[in-house]
Amino acid sequence: MLINKSKRIWTLAVFLLLSGAILAQNNKPTHEARPAHAHKSTHGGMVKAAGDYHLELVERQNQYLIYLMDVSEQPVSLKGVTGLAILREGDRTVYTQSLTPTFNTHFVLQTKGVGHSAVIVNFTINNKNITAKFEKAGGSAMNFFCPQKCVGSESNIAGVCPKCGTALLDRRLIAKE
Repeated sequence: MLINKSKRIWTLAVFLLLSGAILAQNNKPTHEARPAHAHKSTHGGMVKAAGDYHLELVERQNQYLIYLMDVSEQPVSLKGVTGLAILREGDRTVYTQSLTPTFNTHFVLQTKGVGHSAVIVNFTINNKNITAKFEKAGGSAMNFFCPQKCVGSESNIAGVCPKCGTALLDRRLIAKE
């Protein structure tokens, strides 16, 4: 009888622990659950949402630095993350490169002076593929900005300034004089 009672208590304890772990995992913030927000440009580049992650592309001479952040725009561990970058000119691929982390902080894409109009970045993280397309000009430009001129507040989607909380303005709607 004592063994049966111990078994039931043990089973209940395991059930409660597993339930708590499942609830904690399911309560992680997701990009879809967050209200529209500006994407912070922590490193001075262009930021895109990709699933439950953010990617920041920073242009340097003959290379791009690519940063991977979580839904809260905090750096994530790049251990085990693999990637592929594609440079496109119009509708054709002009260059591809496998991406491996540099110092567990970012990835480096060497452009070697190849002319291109877009960069497509694909990562596999935690067995999920995420993809973001960065266009050098056109529709995905940073059209939203903070009227208070906060540094790093420009975004490619409407929302609020991550620095001061002011609603971002759409520069396409402001009359040109």
